[in-house]
Amino acid sequence: MTIELKVPDMACGACAKAITEAIHQLDDQASVTADTQTKEVKIETQVSESSVRNAIAEAGYSPT
Repeated sequence: MTIELKVPDMACGACAKAITEAIHQLDDQASVTADTQTKEVKIETQVSESSVRNAIAEAGYSPT
């Protein structure tokens, strides 16, 4: 399943890395593309969107 989210408070590469690591804790096989310019995160995973949103929020970011 492909999930596309906006994360307005993802400002830099370290933010993108933290978000990617949070998602990989849920699904270590997930493919994550985080673009700090567009503030978009694209995830290929078998985990539910709500779980992904929660993981990103727990990492300190606000997915929309």
